[in-house]
Amino acid sequence: MAVDDEPPLRQLRDRARGPPKTVTTFGPEPSEDLRAVLDRFDVELHHESLPVPGSSGYLVVKRGEEYLGAISAGVGELDPSDDVPWDATPAASAYRDLVALLSGASFEMDDRDRMVATAREIEDRAWRTGRGGLYATFQSLSAFEGQVSVYEHLAGASDLAVTVFGDPDWDPPTIEDVRVHRDEAGEISDFWVVAFDGAGDDEAKCAMIAEEERPGAYTGVVTYDPAVVDDLTAYLDDVAASTP
Repeated sequence: MAVDDEPPLRQLRDRARGPPKTVTTFGPEPSEDLRAVLDRFDVELHHESLPVPGSSGYLVVKRGEEYLGAISAGVGELDPSDDVPWDATPAASAYRDLVALLSGASFEMDDRDRMVATAREIEDRAWRTGRGGLYATFQSLSAFEGQVSVYEHLAGASDLAVTVFGDPDWDPPTIEDVRVHRDEAGEISDFWVVAFDGAGDDEAKCAMIAEEERPGAYTGVVTYDPAVVDDLTAYLDDVAASTP
């Protein structure tokens, strides 16, 4: 249970965690590559053998007895990819579909590329909606430097309003429809957050909230809970209002 002196973002992350989920993979034999992807998430993992080619494998996600969805999981099809939302490969799209099905399941990642690939699911949904507010936090604005072209395109080729936060160790260029806030107080420096307000549509609201538990290692969750997303974006708006 969250306590009042815990950081608001940690409280929101913990609220976003949902009931346990089960993932069952189907194919000729268990795939170690696929296990390496799924082991990052707090799910119960099973395998059932089927006499099919490895390229025809798939997985099923359930919450208790409730069927949530299935995804093709052939060799290499679920490799995390940081492809930009408007130019996603089939593998990138499959991984983002998996992230969506596993929303509410805690994850632990110590690989920046996997974190970027997970965050891309939120950016992808914002891109496909084409309007509303997209928020992103960076430990430092110098870390944002490598993503400037992505967020410039997200804002410039859509009606999205983008808000970026980070420790002020670099002065980013002025980008139309991208507000940059200097996190002078370090209020969010331990968190990696990407949130989309859904442009008023509860079914489109989503967020990734992750905390750096040790250098380079994050514990987080992806959520589609509109109440959590509303509270998260309201909190980020408050932080933005109090920062230059």
